[in-house]
Amino acid sequence: MVPCENMNGIKKILPLLVLVLFCIAASCATSPAGTGPGPAPLWVSDRNAAFPDSQWLCVVESAKDKDTAQGAAMNALARVFRTDILGITVAYQEFTNVASQSGKKKIASFTEGRDFAQEVTTTSNITGLIGVQSEVWTGPDGTAYANARMNRRECAARYQALIKENEGVIRLLKEEAERDAATFDAFEALNFAVSVAEVTDYFQSLLEVLDPAKIGIRPDYGNADAVRRLAINAARSVVITVQVKGDTGGRITTALTAFLDSKGFRTNSSGGSFAGSPGSRSYLLSAVFELEDVVLGANQPNKFVRYVLNTSIVNNEGREVFSYSGNGREGHVTESEARQRAIRAAESAIGTEAFAKGFNAYLESLLK
Repeated sequence: MVPCENMNGIKKILPLLVLVLFCIAASCATSPAGTGPGPAPLWVSDRNAAFPDSQWLCVVESAKDKDTAQGAAMNALARVFRTDILGITVAYQEFTNVASQSGKKKIASFTEGRDFAQEVTTTSNITGLIGVQSEVWTGPDGTAYANARMNRRECAARYQALIKENEGVIRLLKEEAERDAATFDAFEALNFAVSVAEVTDYFQSLLEVLDPAKIGIRPDYGNADAVRRLAINAARSVVITVQVKGDTGGRITTALTAFLDSKGFRTNSSGGSFAGSPGSRSYLLSAVFELEDVVLGANQPNKFVRYVLNTSIVNNEGREVFSYSGNGREGHVTESEARQRAIRAAESAIGTEAFAKGFNAYLESLLK
Protein backbone atom coordinates (compact mmCIF):
# COMPACT_ATOMS: atom_id res chain seq x y z
CA MET A 1 0.00 0.00 0.00
CA VAL A 2 1.26 3.47 -0.81
CA PRO A 3 1.10 6.14 1.93
CA CYS A 4 -0.44 9.49 1.09
CA GLU A 5 2.07 12.20 0.26
CA ASN A 6 -0.25 15.15 0.63
CA MET A 7 -2.05 14.51 3.92
CA ASN A 8 0.37 16.10 6.41
CA GLY A 9 -2.43 18.08 7.96
CA ILE A 10 -4.38 14.94 8.69
CA LYS A 11 -1.32 13.43 10.33
CA LYS A 12 -1.44 16.22 12.87
CA ILE A 13 -5.07 15.77 13.85
CA LEU A 14 -5.31 11.97 14.11
CA PRO A 15 -3.68 11.89 17.58
CA LEU A 16 -6.26 14.45 18.69
CA LEU A 17 -9.09 12.27 17.44
CA VAL A 18 -7.73 9.20 19.18
CA LEU A 19 -7.71 11.19 22.42
CA VAL A 20 -11.40 11.96 22.17
CA LEU A 21 -11.96 8.20 22.46
CA PHE A 22 -11.27 8.68 26.14
CA CYS A 23 -13.64 11.64 26.32
CA ILE A 24 -16.69 9.95 24.84
CA ALA A 25 -17.22 7.65 27.82
CA ALA A 26 -19.54 8.94 30.52
CA SER A 27 -17.82 11.11 33.09
CA CYS A 28 -19.63 10.60 36.39
CA ALA A 29 -18.67 11.89 39.80
CA THR A 30 -20.72 9.75 42.16
CA SER A 31 -21.11 10.83 45.76
CA PRO A 32 -21.11 8.21 48.52
CA ALA A 33 -24.56 6.88 49.30
CA GLY A 34 -26.28 8.37 52.33
CA THR A 35 -28.48 6.43 54.73
CA GLY A 36 -31.17 7.16 57.28
CA PRO A 37 -32.17 7.93 59.92
CA GLY A 38 -30.55 11.35 59.31
CA PRO A 39 -32.55 14.09 57.60
CA ALA A 40 -33.17 13.69 53.89
CA PRO A 41 -31.14 15.95 51.57
CA LEU A 42 -33.06 18.92 50.20
CA TRP A 43 -33.09 17.45 46.71
CA VAL A 44 -35.24 14.54 47.90
CA SER A 45 -38.12 16.82 48.89
CA ASP A 46 -37.51 19.87 46.68
CA ARG A 47 -35.30 19.14 43.70
CA ASN A 48 -35.58 22.60 42.16
CA ALA A 49 -34.60 24.32 45.39
CA ALA A 50 -31.48 22.19 45.66
CA PHE A 51 -30.59 22.28 41.99
CA PRO A 52 -32.33 25.18 40.20
CA ASP A 53 -33.35 24.46 36.62
CA SER A 54 -31.56 27.59 35.47
CA GLN A 55 -28.24 26.09 36.59
CA TRP A 56 -28.76 22.33 36.52
CA LEU A 57 -30.31 19.51 34.57
CA CYS A 58 -31.39 17.28 37.43
CA VAL A 59 -33.72 14.31 37.82
CA VAL A 60 -34.65 12.36 40.95
CA GLU A 61 -35.87 8.76 41.05
CA SER A 62 -36.65 6.32 43.87
CA ALA A 63 -36.62 2.53 44.13
CA LYS A 64 -36.31 -0.33 46.61
CA ASP A 65 -32.50 -0.36 46.35
CA LYS A 66 -29.85 2.18 45.49
CA ASP A 67 -28.59 0.51 42.30
CA THR A 68 -32.09 0.45 40.79
CA ALA A 69 -32.74 4.04 41.87
CA GLN A 70 -29.46 5.26 40.44
CA GLY A 71 -30.01 3.41 37.16
CA ALA A 72 -33.49 4.93 36.87
CA ALA A 73 -32.10 8.41 37.48
CA MET A 74 -29.39 7.97 34.87
CA ASN A 75 -31.90 6.74 32.29
CA ALA A 76 -34.27 9.62 33.11
CA LEU A 77 -31.44 12.10 32.59
CA ALA A 78 -30.66 10.58 29.20
CA ARG A 79 -34.32 10.95 28.18
CA VAL A 80 -34.14 14.69 28.88
CA PHE A 81 -31.93 15.07 25.82
CA ARG A 82 -34.48 13.38 23.54
CA THR A 83 -31.73 12.07 21.30
CA ASP A 84 -30.06 8.76 20.66
CA ILE A 85 -27.22 8.85 23.18
CA LEU A 86 -26.05 5.43 22.04
CA GLY A 87 -25.90 6.77 18.51
CA ILE A 88 -23.02 8.98 19.56
CA THR A 89 -20.93 5.91 20.25
CA VAL A 90 -21.94 4.24 16.99
CA ALA A 91 -21.08 7.28 14.90
CA TYR A 92 -17.87 7.86 16.82
CA GLN A 93 -16.82 4.28 16.12
CA GLU A 94 -16.69 5.04 12.40
CA PHE A 95 -13.66 7.27 12.61
CA THR A 96 -12.33 5.91 15.89
CA ASN A 97 -11.52 2.65 14.07
CA VAL A 98 -9.72 4.51 11.30
CA ALA A 99 -7.75 6.60 13.78
CA SER A 100 -6.67 3.64 15.91
CA GLN A 101 -5.72 1.52 12.90
CA SER A 102 -3.56 4.31 11.55
CA GLY A 103 -0.99 3.75 14.28
CA LYS A 104 -1.48 7.23 15.72
CA LYS A 105 -2.07 6.00 19.26
CA LYS A 106 -0.14 8.58 21.28
CA ILE A 107 -2.34 10.94 23.27
CA ALA A 108 -1.83 14.55 22.24
CA SER A 109 -1.10 16.89 25.14
CA PHE A 110 -3.59 19.71 24.73
CA THR A 111 -5.38 21.20 27.71
CA GLU A 112 -9.03 20.36 27.06
CA GLY A 113 -8.35 16.79 26.00
CA ARG A 114 -5.98 16.10 28.88
CA ASP A 115 -8.52 17.38 31.40
CA PHE A 116 -11.27 15.24 29.89
CA ALA A 117 -9.09 12.13 29.99
CA GLN A 118 -8.26 12.65 33.66
CA GLU A 119 -11.92 13.00 34.66
CA VAL A 120 -13.36 10.09 32.71
CA THR A 121 -14.85 7.21 34.69
CA THR A 122 -17.23 4.45 33.63
CA THR A 123 -19.51 4.23 36.65
CA SER A 124 -22.50 5.07 34.44
CA ASN A 125 -23.88 3.36 31.40
CA ILE A 126 -24.89 6.68 29.84
CA THR A 127 -22.47 6.76 26.96
CA GLY A 128 -21.84 10.19 25.50
CA LEU A 129 -22.83 12.33 28.48
CA ILE A 130 -19.89 14.18 29.97
CA GLY A 131 -19.88 15.66 33.46
CA VAL A 132 -22.73 13.64 34.99
CA GLN A 133 -22.90 13.70 38.79
CA SER A 134 -24.93 11.32 40.90
CA GLU A 135 -25.96 11.10 44.53
CA VAL A 136 -27.94 8.45 46.44
CA TRP A 137 -29.71 8.63 49.80
CA THR A 138 -31.51 5.75 51.53
CA GLY A 139 -34.38 6.62 53.87
CA PRO A 140 -35.26 4.95 57.20
CA ASP A 141 -37.81 2.73 55.47
CA GLY A 142 -35.19 1.41 53.05
CA THR A 143 -36.38 3.38 50.04
CA ALA A 144 -33.47 4.59 47.96
CA TYR A 145 -33.49 8.01 46.29
CA ALA A 146 -31.04 8.98 43.57
CA ASN A 147 -30.38 12.08 41.54
CA ALA A 148 -28.45 12.41 38.31
CA ARG A 149 -27.46 15.91 37.31
CA MET A 150 -25.34 18.01 35.00
CA ASN A 151 -24.24 21.56 35.63
CA ARG A 152 -25.46 23.48 32.60
CA ARG A 153 -22.64 26.00 32.39
CA GLU A 154 -19.78 23.59 33.04
CA CYS A 155 -21.03 20.78 30.81
CA ALA A 156 -22.03 23.16 28.02
CA ALA A 157 -18.49 24.55 28.05
CA ARG A 158 -17.08 21.04 27.67
CA TYR A 159 -19.29 20.17 24.73
CA GLN A 160 -18.57 23.55 23.18
CA ALA A 161 -14.85 22.79 23.40
CA LEU A 162 -15.32 19.41 21.69
CA ILE A 163 -17.43 21.03 18.96
CA LYS A 164 -14.80 23.69 18.37
CA GLU A 165 -12.03 21.09 18.12
CA ASN A 166 -14.04 18.97 15.71
CA GLU A 167 -14.89 22.02 13.61
CA GLY A 168 -11.15 22.51 13.18
CA VAL A 169 -10.69 18.87 12.20
CA ILE A 170 -13.43 19.05 9.58
CA ARG A 171 -12.09 22.35 8.24
CA LEU A 172 -8.65 20.80 7.80
CA LEU A 173 -10.04 17.73 6.07
CA LYS A 174 -12.04 19.89 3.67
CA GLU A 175 -8.96 21.96 2.87
CA GLU A 176 -6.96 18.80 2.18
CA ALA A 177 -9.72 17.56 -0.11
CA GLU A 178 -9.76 20.82 -2.05
CA ARG A 179 -6.00 20.67 -2.59
CA ASP A 180 -6.20 17.01 -3.76
CA ALA A 181 -9.41 17.34 -5.76
CA ALA A 182 -10.57 14.33 -7.79
CA THR A 183 -8.28 11.87 -6.02
CA PHE A 184 -8.70 8.96 -3.64
CA ASP A 185 -7.07 11.17 -1.00
CA ALA A 186 -9.84 13.76 -1.27
CA PHE A 187 -12.52 11.07 -1.20
CA GLU A 188 -11.17 9.47 1.97
CA ALA A 189 -10.57 12.82 3.70
CA LEU A 190 -14.20 13.82 3.20
CA ASN A 191 -15.50 10.39 4.21
CA PHE A 192 -13.59 10.82 7.44
CA ALA A 193 -15.00 14.33 7.78
CA VAL A 194 -18.54 12.91 7.52
CA SER A 195 -17.89 10.62 10.52
CA VAL A 196 -16.52 13.53 12.55
CA ALA A 197 -19.49 15.70 11.55
CA GLU A 198 -22.02 13.03 12.58
CA VAL A 199 -20.61 12.95 16.10
CA THR A 200 -20.33 16.73 16.27
CA ASP A 201 -23.99 17.03 15.29
CA TYR A 202 -24.82 14.89 18.32
CA PHE A 203 -22.65 17.11 20.52
CA GLN A 204 -24.51 20.12 19.16
CA SER A 205 -27.88 18.59 20.04
CA LEU A 206 -26.69 17.94 23.61
CA LEU A 207 -25.30 21.46 23.87
CA GLU A 208 -28.64 22.96 22.85
CA VAL A 209 -30.39 21.17 25.72
CA LEU A 210 -27.81 22.36 28.23
CA ASP A 211 -27.74 25.91 26.83
CA PRO A 212 -30.91 26.86 24.91
CA ALA A 213 -29.14 30.02 23.71
CA LYS A 214 -27.17 27.78 21.34
CA ILE A 215 -30.30 26.60 19.51
CA GLY A 216 -30.06 27.47 15.84
CA ILE A 217 -26.36 28.32 15.98
CA ARG A 218 -24.90 25.74 13.65
CA PRO A 219 -21.24 24.67 13.48
CA ASP A 220 -19.29 26.29 10.67
CA TYR A 221 -19.43 23.09 8.55
CA GLY A 222 -23.26 23.26 8.57
CA ASN A 223 -24.20 19.69 9.42
CA ALA A 224 -23.24 16.13 8.57
CA ASP A 225 -25.54 16.07 5.53
CA ALA A 226 -23.71 19.06 4.04
CA VAL A 227 -20.36 17.31 4.48
CA ARG A 228 -21.80 14.08 3.11
CA ARG A 229 -22.78 15.88 -0.09
CA LEU A 230 -19.19 17.04 -0.47
CA ALA A 231 -18.00 13.45 -0.03
CA ILE A 232 -20.43 12.20 -2.68
CA ASN A 233 -19.25 14.85 -5.12
CA ALA A 234 -15.63 13.96 -4.35
CA ALA A 235 -16.33 10.33 -5.22
CA ARG A 236 -18.04 11.26 -8.47
CA SER A 237 -15.05 13.36 -9.50
CA VAL A 238 -12.78 10.29 -9.40
CA VAL A 239 -12.70 8.59 -12.81
CA ILE A 240 -11.29 5.06 -13.08
CA THR A 241 -10.71 3.29 -16.37
CA VAL A 242 -10.89 -0.49 -15.98
CA GLN A 243 -9.00 -2.73 -18.39
CA VAL A 244 -8.81 -6.51 -17.90
CA LYS A 245 -6.86 -8.98 -20.01
CA GLY A 246 -8.01 -12.60 -20.22
CA ASP A 247 -11.55 -11.78 -19.11
CA THR A 248 -13.53 -13.94 -21.49
CA GLY A 249 -17.18 -13.09 -20.95
CA GLY A 250 -16.42 -9.86 -19.09
CA ARG A 251 -17.41 -11.05 -15.64
CA ILE A 252 -14.22 -9.89 -13.92
CA THR A 253 -14.51 -6.45 -15.51
CA THR A 254 -18.12 -6.29 -14.34
CA ALA A 255 -17.15 -7.27 -10.79
CA LEU A 256 -14.39 -4.66 -10.62
CA THR A 257 -16.55 -1.85 -11.99
CA ALA A 258 -19.45 -2.81 -9.69
CA PHE A 259 -17.19 -2.63 -6.65
CA LEU A 260 -15.80 0.76 -7.65
CA ASP A 261 -19.27 2.03 -8.51
CA SER A 262 -20.44 1.03 -5.03
CA LYS A 263 -17.89 3.49 -3.64
CA GLY A 264 -19.42 6.24 -5.73
CA PHE A 265 -16.55 6.48 -8.22
CA ARG A 266 -17.13 6.86 -11.94
CA THR A 267 -15.82 4.00 -14.05
CA ASN A 268 -15.02 3.50 -17.71
CA SER A 269 -14.75 -0.10 -18.80
CA SER A 270 -15.13 0.40 -22.53
CA GLY A 271 -11.69 -1.02 -23.15
CA GLY A 272 -10.53 2.23 -24.72
CA SER A 273 -7.45 4.23 -23.84
CA PHE A 274 -6.67 5.47 -20.35
CA ALA A 275 -9.06 8.30 -19.47
CA GLY A 276 -6.32 10.31 -17.80
CA SER A 277 -4.68 13.35 -19.37
CA PRO A 278 -2.13 15.92 -18.15
CA GLY A 279 -4.93 18.12 -16.85
CA SER A 280 -7.05 15.42 -15.22
CA ARG A 281 -6.77 13.35 -12.05
CA SER A 282 -8.01 10.01 -13.32
CA TYR A 283 -6.85 6.48 -12.56
CA LEU A 284 -6.26 3.33 -14.54
CA LEU A 285 -7.06 -0.08 -13.07
CA SER A 286 -5.35 -2.71 -15.20
CA ALA A 287 -5.79 -6.39 -14.45
CA VAL A 288 -4.79 -9.77 -15.79
CA PHE A 289 -7.10 -12.72 -15.20
CA GLU A 290 -6.11 -16.33 -15.88
CA LEU A 291 -7.70 -19.73 -15.42
CA GLU A 292 -5.37 -22.72 -15.12
CA ASP A 293 -6.16 -26.44 -15.08
CA VAL A 294 -4.74 -28.14 -11.99
CA VAL A 295 -3.86 -31.84 -12.04
CA LEU A 296 -3.83 -33.40 -8.57
CA GLY A 297 -3.28 -37.03 -9.55
CA ALA A 298 -4.57 -39.77 -11.79
CA ASN A 299 -6.85 -41.17 -9.10
CA GLN A 300 -8.57 -37.84 -8.42
CA PRO A 301 -12.08 -37.97 -9.95
CA ASN A 302 -12.70 -34.21 -9.76
CA LYS A 303 -11.37 -31.57 -12.11
CA PHE A 304 -9.68 -28.53 -10.58
CA VAL A 305 -9.18 -25.03 -11.93
CA ARG A 306 -7.14 -22.24 -10.39
CA TYR A 307 -7.81 -18.56 -11.00
CA VAL A 308 -5.06 -15.96 -10.83
CA LEU A 309 -5.93 -12.26 -10.62
CA ASN A 310 -3.32 -9.50 -10.67
CA THR A 311 -4.43 -5.86 -10.50
CA SER A 312 -2.73 -2.51 -10.39
CA ILE A 313 -4.11 1.02 -10.06
CA VAL A 314 -1.99 3.91 -11.30
CA ASN A 315 -2.72 7.62 -11.38
CA ASN A 316 -2.41 9.71 -14.51
CA GLU A 317 1.20 10.48 -13.57
CA GLY A 318 1.99 6.79 -13.94
CA ARG A 319 2.53 6.16 -10.21
CA GLU A 320 1.10 2.94 -8.82
CA VAL A 321 -1.10 3.64 -5.81
CA PHE A 322 -2.58 0.19 -5.19
CA SER A 323 -1.95 -3.38 -6.28
CA TYR A 324 -3.51 -6.75 -5.53
CA SER A 325 -2.61 -10.32 -6.43
CA GLY A 326 -4.80 -13.25 -5.54
CA ASN A 327 -5.61 -16.78 -6.57
CA GLY A 328 -7.85 -19.64 -5.62
CA ARG A 329 -8.59 -23.21 -6.59
CA GLU A 330 -12.02 -24.72 -7.19
CA GLY A 331 -13.07 -28.24 -8.12
CA HIS A 332 -16.01 -30.16 -9.55
CA VAL A 333 -16.71 -33.39 -11.36
CA THR A 334 -16.75 -31.48 -14.66
CA GLU A 335 -14.11 -29.09 -15.89
CA SER A 336 -16.69 -26.54 -17.11
CA GLU A 337 -18.30 -26.27 -13.68
CA ALA A 338 -14.90 -26.08 -12.00
CA ARG A 339 -14.10 -23.09 -14.24
CA GLN A 340 -17.39 -21.43 -13.37
CA ARG A 341 -16.70 -21.92 -9.68
CA ALA A 342 -13.24 -20.40 -10.06
CA ILE A 343 -14.72 -17.34 -11.76
CA ARG A 344 -17.33 -17.00 -9.01
CA ALA A 345 -14.58 -17.22 -6.40
CA ALA A 346 -12.71 -14.41 -8.14
CA GLU A 347 -15.89 -12.33 -8.26
CA SER A 348 -16.37 -12.85 -4.53
CA ALA A 349 -12.77 -11.83 -3.82
CA ILE A 350 -13.33 -8.61 -5.73
CA GLY A 351 -16.71 -7.70 -4.27
CA THR A 352 -16.41 -8.55 -0.59
CA GLU A 353 -13.26 -10.45 0.25
CA ALA A 354 -9.53 -10.09 -0.37
CA PHE A 355 -9.52 -7.44 -3.10
CA ALA A 356 -12.27 -5.40 -1.44
CA LYS A 357 -10.61 -5.54 1.98
CA GLY A 358 -7.24 -4.64 0.52
CA PHE A 359 -8.61 -1.64 -1.35
CA ASN A 360 -10.53 -0.41 1.71
CA ALA A 361 -7.36 -0.72 3.78
CA TYR A 362 -5.51 1.30 1.15
CA LEU A 363 -8.07 4.10 1.40
CA GLU A 364 -7.78 4.13 5.19
CA SER A 365 -4.00 4.28 4.89
CA LEU A 366 -4.36 7.66 3.18
CA LEU A 367 -5.22 9.15 6.58
CA LYS A 368 -1.87 8.20 8.09
